[in-house]
Amino acid sequence: MKHIKLIILLLAGGLISLFAPSCINDTGNYEYEDASKILPVTVADLPETTVIVGNVLKIVPEVSNDNGNYTYSWFVTPSVTAGILPQKTILSTERTLDVPIKLDVGSYFLSFEVRNPELNIYVRKQTDLRVTASDIVNGWYVLKDINNETDFDYINREGTLRVSDVLLNRATPENSRLKGTAVQITYQSQRYYQLVTDAEGKVTTLANQQVLHILSSQDIKVFNANTMGLFKNFEDIFYGPEICNPQSIKIPSAGYGDIFLINDGKIYALFGMGANVGKLSAPKIGFYSMHSDMLSPSFSNMLCFDMVSRSFFSTTSSGNTINPMNEESASAVNPIGVSPTNMPYTLVNLLKRAEDALTASGYALMQDERTNQYFLASVTFSYMSSTAYPFLSFNPIPVECKMPLAEVKAAPYSGNFVYYAENGNQVWVYRDAEGLAQRENKLLDLPAGETISYMTCLYAAGATGYNYLVILTNSASGWKMYIYNVLGLGNPELTNDAPVTYTGTGNARFVMYR
Repeated sequence: MKHIKLIILLLAGGLISLFAPSCINDTGNYEYEDASKILPVTVADLPETTVIVGNVLKIVPEVSNDNGNYTYSWFVTPSVTAGILPQKTILSTERTLDVPIKLDVGSYFLSFEVRNPELNIYVRKQTDLRVTASDIVNGWYVLKDINNETDFDYINREGTLRVSDVLLNRATPENSRLKGTAVQITYQSQRYYQLVTDAEGKVTTLANQQVLHILSSQDIKVFNANTMGLFKNFEDIFYGPEICNPQSIKIPSAGYGDIFLINDGKIYALFGMGANVGKLSAPKIGFYSMHSDMLSPSFSNMLCFDMVSRSFFSTTSSGNTINPMNEESASAVNPIGVSPTNMPYTLVNLLKRAEDALTASGYALMQDERTNQYFLASVTFSYMSSTAYPFLSFNPIPVECKMPLAEVKAAPYSGNFVYYAENGNQVWVYRDAEGLAQRENKLLDLPAGETISYMTCLYAAGATGYNYLVILTNSASGWKMYIYNVLGLGNPELTNDAPVTYTGTGNARFVMYR
């Protein structure tokens, strides 16, 4: 039977190859010729693009060796479909794309094709296109509170567009602010599902939505990121009644739509690849109270810490249990000698360093319950081995150091150090290196009257990459954001360039960049 199946597949593949047009990069032909001789056209990479519905999208492609005898095609296909073949939509057959966009709000693959009609071969370039109903898209989201109500201000990446009090002025319904002080905001780019009911009572499911999850001390709300329409309040997010005490939320993978939420010490999850309507099921089984900090690689695993048993646990978006981390192998070289479960230590902070496709790393600031001494543990967490021993090091912190008591801290993408706030408006660095005569030193003073409320390190590689230390401060006049360039990977020093700054009203508590 297996042999029959193989023969059928080979015959089917042969028939398809007879009738399908060829791409010039197909090297499977028996008489292969250099692609540049058959079709000497080259097309430069296309930029990722966001456009508002109804606006004109214009792209002038860079095409070399165009002899004028080719045909052109601009078309889109949905980047995610709900188990069906993606539908192709032609936007233009001109070389330059210059058309109003009438697509549904969502994410697409935008393709430009140059074809030789006689030989039926082509060159194609593809990029990401996002269609939105709002100008609030990529950029800075500064989460804040005013008079015990949570809102956010938006600044685009170029700093040329600023929208203040988005939930008050732009959301639907009007004034959709959350009660309580600001906690966290995060963006989910795919695989969110929402039930909607029309005027006649018919219920339909909106698939593959892009949403903003916003947490305050007293509420959680989910908004359509493209329209700022309210999808869910706290009571709509769960299947059963829950105590409202939001602590943190994490979307570990933009492509899979998994959600992890810690509320009132319990950890909840949603498996984005399964059938769902955006609601969270019962919390993970067990008697525990999770710390608000979590760490994850870019797949559906999460590292968390139980404050009751003082143990590190791993959990998945699809399972209903929490799993203790393994003990260190007795055969390990230079064993750390610290158990990750039933520890005599409690977690103060779990600071993210890097969260990549398969592994995540961070710093765990621990305090010894017996002596009150502080330790800084280098932590690693793997998608492929999610319960593996997590510690790479477990170093004591000298008693004279001030970093452990700081309320605001941030770890870099790469480097053995931690930034922290001191005396309200100062930024200091603690170096995790034995033998240094001076572990801590001050990096900068911010203006008097400002109090640092949040810091984060942002890093992206490549020609358009960045390495930022972002600082939020609050004062009597409102919030201020400083964006500093870091000197280099593994180095805490900041460049001499003047930082980019933005200001707003209210008390800023968290910033998201997307």
